[in-house]
Amino acid sequence: MFDRIVIVDWSANSTPKTGKDSIWVADLVPATGAIRTANISTRAAAVDLLVELATARGRCLVGVDFSLGFPAGTAEALGLTGTPHAAMWTHLASVIEDDARNANNRFEVAASLNQRMSPGPGPFWGCHPTKATDHLTSTKVPCDPLAEWRIIESELRARGKRPFSAWQLLGAGAVGSQSLLGIAAMSRFVERVEGSGRSVDVWPFTCGLDVPSADSVLVEVWPTLVDLADVSTDVWETRVRDERQVVAVARHLAQADLAAGFTPDVAEPARALVVGEEGWVLGA
Repeated sequence: MFDRIVIVDWSANSTPKTGKDSIWVADLVPATGAIRTANISTRAAAVDLLVELATARGRCLVGVDFSLGFPAGTAEALGLTGTPHAAMWTHLASVIEDDARNANNRFEVAASLNQRMSPGPGPFWGCHPTKATDHLTSTKVPCDPLAEWRIIESELRARGKRPFSAWQLLGAGAVGSQSLLGIAAMSRFVERVEGSGRSVDVWPFTCGLDVPSADSVLVEVWPTLVDLADVSTDVWETRVRDERQVVAVARHLAQADLAAGFTPDVAEPARALVVGEEGWVLGA
């Protein structure tokens, strides 16, 4: 189905960084099994690489390890109009500042979003005490009236998994900061790839819970679903865990039934919320 599978372990670092807890990219060619990895120090450079890979010859699947959507009702709570996922992406792309050396305003944006969505300091939470304000706290707060979890996260939790909420910005395993910065970055990625003349689907938002047909397809992945034993029998076992994870996910998807992965059995009314605002994890 794809000539290239690219998996990204994203980062919300505020300065350039390599090694553990930085951006890692795995680039796999399924036809040959050839794989290479790159450790990128900044989000700007990572987007440049992803655009380069997605505009190369053949079809490209790009998987990122952060939430591409938020719990249903988020866009409405912010007063955004239009299709919820598109409105949220457009808004974040317009307010997130993220420079070439990773300096960014994600905590300020989160506080501003909280102020628009609720009378209290939630639903976003988690920041260094120096960044705390009346609208953003360093400790967990209620998400009311929004849900803490997206439908996919509730489904995973029901299976005994432990995904993190998109509202949590800081702490081991937290994904909220990566999502705020990542969605803004992926908005630029999509714009640049489409500007090159190639088509892009952001699954499931632009193509539904169906097999996408675009030249490049952007999806959400959750590396925890893949056993690192898939890569523990070769040289990769000596590498940084983040690198091993992107390799494991790329190899897993190269062997998976992607047609089934793109068409999960999600019934209404949940299906409409997944496609319209929340998103889904490929292979979940």
